[in-house]
Amino acid sequence: MNLLNEAASLLRQGDCFLILTHRRPDGDTIGSSAALCLGLRAMGKQAWILDNPEITPRYLPFWEGLTRPDRPEGAILVSTDVSAPDMLLRGAEDLAKSVQLCLDHHSSNPGFAPCNVVRPDYAAAGELIYELLQELEIPLTPQMGLALYLAVSTDTGGFRYANVTGHTFQVAAACCAAGAEIFPLNRAFFTVKSPARIRVEAHLSDTIEYFAGGKVGICSLSLADMAALGATEDDVDDLAGFARTIEGVKIGVMLRDQADGLGKISLRTDDDVNAAELCGMLGGGGHKAAAGANAPGGVPGARAAILDVLAKKGLLE
Repeated sequence: MNLLNEAASLLRQGDCFLILTHRRPDGDTIGSSAALCLGLRAMGKQAWILDNPEITPRYLPFWEGLTRPDRPEGAILVSTDVSAPDMLLRGAEDLAKSVQLCLDHHSSNPGFAPCNVVRPDYAAAGELIYELLQELEIPLTPQMGLALYLAVSTDTGGFRYANVTGHTFQVAAACCAAGAEIFPLNRAFFTVKSPARIRVEAHLSDTIEYFAGGKVGICSLSLADMAALGATEDDVDDLAGFARTIEGVKIGVMLRDQADGLGKISLRTDDDVNAAELCGMLGGGGHKAAAGANAPGGVPGARAAILDVLAKKGLLE
């Protein structure tokens, strides 16, 4: 059976839905969940997004009126842009086994729901949500279009990354045709930088470590650094690829402290290095050119872990 058709059938038959996102939510999981929630409501369904405690202020407007703090009785659980059960939003770990529909685009997704629609060929989960709304014959509204545009534009770095395809542009064009006002979004997410963001980038430029003759660049940002620089999570959004913006760097690593004591590893690579494979060695995953993992011990532990992986693969020579 066509999996998209199967997903559409499940959504047609159900009456109440709760949509789950991933921890440290980005534009794709936020925009995808918002568009799906709005689409289900347009069908006359009850639909909500489960509150994510880590959502930052710049993303809150996209979820206005769409969230709730708990699971409605009998609600069907749907995940959007969640690559694995342990990536579900914090506080919802106990819901992982109850997810009935998984909508994702990560090649490392193990398929943790009874119905899984995973499209690694799509640059963003938003592309899949667009296809699903089309399958359900739901016309895009300006609000849905803006949410989908947020999803596809942020997960492609403003359509600059190698994951962009013709289909990505088709989805973006459909969002514009639906009446989405994209200029304010493009300016806010891809042009304007806060003073704190400028300070963070200056700090990373001063402290980056180079290996393998400059082909590997490792940036670190601790919680103490964040406090000293006066930076919030919004100020460091989409910072994972910073090292890859430096000429000559083929493998860019971003290390960050997490509140639970773990160190977050974000990896961005050239075409000839598989980021998902490298992060998979640490229990993580993602895409060929963009992946992530966690390691115990905060930034120092994460640094040691990724250097060990790179050494084992002969990438520090």
